Amino acid sequence: MRAIALVAALLILAGPAPAFAADTPVTLEAEGLLPAVSSTAPVESQPNCCGVAWSGGRQLWLRAAHAGDSVTVTLPAVTPGQYDLGGILTKAADYGTLRFAVDGVAIGQLFDGYATAVQRTGAVPLGSVALAAGTHRLTVTVTGRNPASTGFFAGLDTITLQRVGALATVTTSTYETVAETPSRGTLTRVYDPSVGESAAWYLNDHTIVQHRGTGVWHAFGITHAEPGAPLQETLFAHATAPTPNGPWTKQPAALTASPAAGEQWIWAPHVIHDNGVYFMFYAAGNPDYTRYRMHLATSTDLVTWTRSPANPLFTDGWEARDPMVTRVGEQWVMYYTATTAPNGGNHIVGYRTSTDLTTWSARRTAFTSPYTGQAAGQTESPFVVRRGEWWYLFVCCDGTDYGAAYRRTAVYRSRDPFQFDGAEKVAVLDAHAAEVIVDGSNWYLSHAGWGMGGLWLAPLQWTSGVVARGRVVSTGYLRADIRTWPSARIASLGVDPAGGGAYRPALDSSYRGTGPYLAVGGFGVTDPAGAPSRVDVSADGTRINLAGIPFGNEPVTADWLISVVPRWTGPALQSDVVWSVNGWPTAGVWEVAFNVDGALPMVGDPATEARPTGDVTGMPAWSMLSSAEAGGLSVVSAHRWASAWRGDNIWYDAGHAMAAWQPLWRNGGVAWAPGQYPGGTWRIASSGVRRDVAFAGTVWSAINAIP
Repeated sequence: MRAIALVAALLILAGPAPAFAADTPVTLEAEGLLPAVSSTAPVESQPNCCGVAWSGGRQLWLRAAHAGDSVTVTLPAVTPGQYDLGGILTKAADYGTLRFAVDGVAIGQLFDGYATAVQRTGAVPLGSVALAAGTHRLTVTVTGRNPASTGFFAGLDTITLQRVGALATVTTSTYETVAETPSRGTLTRVYDPSVGESAAWYLNDHTIVQHRGTGVWHAFGITHAEPGAPLQETLFAHATAPTPNGPWTKQPAALTASPAAGEQWIWAPHVIHDNGVYFMFYAAGNPDYTRYRMHLATSTDLVTWTRSPANPLFTDGWEARDPMVTRVGEQWVMYYTATTAPNGGNHIVGYRTSTDLTTWSARRTAFTSPYTGQAAGQTESPFVVRRGEWWYLFVCCDGTDYGAAYRRTAVYRSRDPFQFDGAEKVAVLDAHAAEVIVDGSNWYLSHAGWGMGGLWLAPLQWTSGVVARGRVVSTGYLRADIRTWPSARIASLGVDPAGGGAYRPALDSSYRGTGPYLAVGGFGVTDPAGAPSRVDVSADGTRINLAGIPFGNEPVTADWLISVVPRWTGPALQSDVVWSVNGWPTAGVWEVAFNVDGALPMVGDPATEARPTGDVTGMPAWSMLSSAEAGGLSVVSAHRWASAWRGDNIWYDAGHAMAAWQPLWRNGGVAWAPGQYPGGTWRIASSGVRRDVAFAGTVWSAINAIP
């Protein structure tokens, strides 16, 4: 097979809603829909043959010669509403793989028409679609063929239309988010700590602050003779200058580590001013990397520093360090780097709040890197600034190759200063341990580190432009933000079980977002979804097809159909994903997955309400997000049984209430041959009751019903 196609369908419901009595199904003889509106290959009404007797004694036969051939027929007018389409089709040794569309926009999954002998299938689900008054057009396209097949033929015996809901009132609107994006100008070295020394010295994590009375600028930072020796860094360098650009004058060390104060080495000073006092926050290191101490020293002149009797302000790990403090509303916020657990885990940007700069709250998390480990990682030197409605997190070091990532500072943008998980990465700047310095209308970005020769400064420029595009789809029961650029995902979904537009968070982008991803060469999201090359929208706005979505540097694209459809529990958001590859992946494939990123506190399945983080072999009937708040909420992800070509695993992330359904999951990776692979169908429905197992069973039964 020449293209990989992973088909996943996601249906998000908000209920309960008034019961809908399904109409009697309408069954059509496919050959009775001829003559075709159009066809790119011969199409005819074929009589019984080859030992097979079709309904009415005939079938619609498309004698396709290659992938891309199609036939379009007219469906007769039916009662307006939401319909499930099913069909009885033909399989044979020379038949191809099919995709269906209504009125030019795809529906449902792929159908593999290959079999060793001619045979008539049982009922096959074809997809769901909203049908308004009047006629509609059904298109059948041959997308490729099974590697064992010798041809591309297609055969349809009957088409069944099952009305399962009334038409919903749907609002679909496009949006563009305009915001500022930072860029770095030319770096200039403004200070060399080697001056006056007999060998080369470096400056690393640092801070630059202006004295409120004299206007003199002061720089403080880690310093030591080259090469880098972090466990011997016991001095904070001090230099002064009339402007951030210098000239800088070396001063005596500002602070020396005190073992008596619990300081074997000291790292990453950050200085702020409040009410005539300067507060220097810094990390006090010791051999217990799981309990690094956050310390404070104060000064009134930026020269003489006195340690706080409150030290340590708190302890944290692994190597909790690199504090940065700023004002948010009526409180102070300290951001710093740590890991999810004191002995390691995901690298995070933690934060704590205070009203007096001495007493600090328990730790919360502002940003989580998908990468795990100890010590250096992807959340070093966090720095947060505000520009208008947006908060920007600068964080080093971007990438898994620390040598290459050492000078890569990623910038994320969020409207919430406490939540950068799922935020857009708007820039990667060439700088290490970067600080943002503001001098009147001038903004600067600093840079320093091992082997860098001192302190460097560059203009920080802000350019306004489009930073995100998408569509907002809403009914009284749901509101979905469907992001189309720079990455394809369901950025958020709110639901209202009562249908009144009082949406409660159901899905978010707190970690991976909701949508497909690949893991090639290792576990995790090695290749996230990019922006589609084309966006197709149905005339009524209820179906949006994101076509040609790329995945990293892999020869992989995907088409992702997202539709608003009313169902037995109220209007819903339905999604079908098709992956395609025109060549071999660059390494072994570890995961092919469809991720559901929950906004509720717990994620579980039929066995338990709250799964711990980890893998569970196979695919359950459903997974469930649940919450006891506001009377309870259940968000069920029900799986159509055996709808994927395989069903290896489901991975739960308790910290992000996330479930990654993984038809393909293989430790060490697997060579995945180019081809077409149905990836599965899911329906995600919500109930206003916590842990609503009965509701989950109903959702599972509904997704497994075939017209």
